[in-house]
Amino acid sequence: MRRFFVEQGPGGDGRLTITGADARHISRVLRLAQGDVIEAVDGSGREFRIAIDSVGDARVVGTVASEIARSAALPGIELVLIQGLPKGDKMDFIVQKGTELGVARFMPVLTARSVARPEPDAARRRAERWSRIAAEAAKQCGMGRAPRVEGILSLSDALAAFAAGGAAGGGMRSKARSALLFPWELATGTGLREALTRCDLRGIERLGVVIGPEGGFDGEEAAEIIGSGGIPLSLGTRILRTETAGLVVAAVVMYELGELG
Repeated sequence: MRRFFVEQGPGGDGRLTITGADARHISRVLRLAQGDVIEAVDGSGREFRIAIDSVGDARVVGTVASEIARSAALPGIELVLIQGLPKGDKMDFIVQKGTELGVARFMPVLTARSVARPEPDAARRRAERWSRIAAEAAKQCGMGRAPRVEGILSLSDALAAFAAGGAAGGGMRSKARSALLFPWELATGTGLREALTRCDLRGIERLGVVIGPEGGFDGEEAAEIIGSGGIPLSLGTRILRTETAGLVVAAVVMYELGELG
């Protein structure tokens, strides 16, 4: 069953509209037609089975056949990955696999040691690409909503946005009980298991994980993360690659929450 995300759920008449790239995909690639059935998920996570009424390149309209009751999909904690911008297409991989593991929000950040430093237009295109990758991965996983992918931020802006609980540069929402993990190659004494115990996973609503780029964070950045409440911790004797470290933490967190069976 093909699955699509929409901002608005069905109206009072039970009809729902899909626009933009998804409409073009339905029309040109999938070549669906009147009477075909798809699944749609609205911005609140409600899921519907939709019978298509009309198909166009710019707009697909359908009628709700039934609402789908699902029990899985969204983890009980908002997991936020603050990821130092890596080289090449590694961020594509991080977003795709992070989505599969239950990351709810990605914050790519430029750091002192980031090799990749895209110009504003290129940065915007990359963020749009990552959002598409996240949406496709969420569809494949049967998730109730796609993760949010921020544009490329400074480390300070990302830490401030996480602390506020809202979008970077946007309004604040009510602060949730949160904790911030900082896997760091120079951390000693505290491992991931102890850090998760200190966080009290079942007593918080939002968990942030800060991961450095290929060269790690410099001393000033590490001090800023710790000053923002980050708990420095070790991931063991092996130094993991930037595209591996955040996924390892996400997997362990989801296991501890019972989200991986």
